[in-house]
Amino acid sequence: MRKDFYYEERRRQLNCMQNYKHELFGNSKCLQNNNKKFDYILNPQDSIKNLYHKIQEDAIKYFNQYDITWWQSSKDTTNVPTGHLVSSQIHCLNHLFALRTDKEAVKLIIEKATGMQFDEVLPSLIDNDEHSYISFEFALDNDKLLKENDKGWKRGKLCTSIDIMIMARKGENKWLIPIEWKYTETYSETDLTNKKRIERYAHLIETSKRLQVPDDGIAHSIYFIEPYYELMRQTLLCEQLIGAGYAEDFFHINIIPSEHTELRKAVATGFIPMLNDETKFKIIDPKDFLVPIKENNLYPELIDYLEKRYW
Repeated sequence: MRKDFYYEERRRQLNCMQNYKHELFGNSKCLQNNNKKFDYILNPQDSIKNLYHKIQEDAIKYFNQYDITWWQSSKDTTNVPTGHLVSSQIHCLNHLFALRTDKEAVKLIIEKATGMQFDEVLPSLIDNDEHSYISFEFALDNDKLLKENDKGWKRGKLCTSIDIMIMARKGENKWLIPIEWKYTETYSETDLTNKKRIERYAHLIETSKRLQVPDDGIAHSIYFIEPYYELMRQTLLCEQLIGAGYAEDFFHINIIPSEHTELRKAVATGFIPMLNDETKFKIIDPKDFLVPIKENNLYPELIDYLEKRYW
């Protein structure tokens, strides 16, 4: 994939630094290393200002409380929010973390996104907080369900972590709403097939109700090439969670900006045709995802921040 959109977004963020620096980033400064200035990365001591100001302290507390790993670029040296201005993890948190404990707001966005009506949104399966309705970097029993048992695995590290998980009830059925959040990611067609991955996932793919088995076999197939590899593993984790009795069904969402046409096309023409039921998978622009919040005049300060920085 070309990196055109990535560089376009870097330029957008630099414009934000020039036009809204104090409003969006406070008095933060950009990284300098070996006399080279990285004007798209904030200094580590300022990296918290990469987050929307109203979520900064709570997001840090949330990641610490649940021992979640922050994404790190090659320029990051400590486990703090990255200062990289086009980080997908930061992009995701800036859009949704402020809504995490707002049951009705979460219900509005998933009903619009899925086209379904739910009776209620349910508390997180893993956050041990009755007021947490969005789980970030979701992982649950991955060692048992997906055989992902690498030493040191945890939420956000060495396992299938779903960027966002929301759970809702419709009648007597519980639904998982896994959300894979993309921003500027680009991928090469590298084959990730190896013995360990085949042992972990091949049988689950063969017995999956959601995924089709490729005509040429599972090894070296589309399922072991990004971005499909990640979506395949998330699908399998949700199926295994349903098999373990946590829910009855799931609706998979992939957030990708509309301008990132190459990635959207890759998922639409590569992964979606491999699904047995395409109606339970949807690609959505982040701005469209939050349309119900704007239309209902909820969180106007957040919407203003997102419009200036990303939209």
